[in-house]
Amino acid sequence: MLVRNSTTPPLDYDDVSTAEIEAKIRLTETYVRRRWLEGGAVTGDAIDAVVLLVLSNILSRSDLARKYGTLSSETLGDYAYEIAGPISRGMDIQSSPTAVIMTWHRMALELLKDISSDKKYQVRLTND
Repeated sequence: MLVRNSTTPPLDYDDVSTAEIEAKIRLTETYVRRRWLEGGAVTGDAIDAVVLLVLSNILSRSDLARKYGTLSSETLGDYAYEIAGPISRGMDIQSSPTAVIMTWHRMALELLKDISSDKKYQVRLTND
C-alpha cells in the first residue's frame, strides 16, 4: 500500500498488479540488503529508499508514464513532441516528469549511501 499511495493518484490495481509490486519490492529489498546494509534488515530510512526505487522503476514504464505524468516526450513515426521541459533558466530544477523519476532514484541512492556509511565507519575516542 505504501508504494501505491506514494503517487497522485494512487497506483490503480488495473495498472500494476499486487504481485508485480510485491516482486519488485522483494527484489529491491534483496539488493538493498546485500549492497548497502551488509545483509541487515531493511528498516527505517531504507524502507523509504526501497519505495523510491520501486516507484522510479514502475513509473518509467511507457504505459504508466503517460497516465501518471512521468513521460517527458514521445515519438510517433516522424512526429515527436515534448510534454514537459525545463522551467528555470540555468538551474537544475525542471518540470520534466522524467527528471522527477531520476531525482527519486538519486535520492534513494543517497539515502542508502548515508545509511551504509553509518554501518561501515565508527569514530571512537581512545585513552579517555
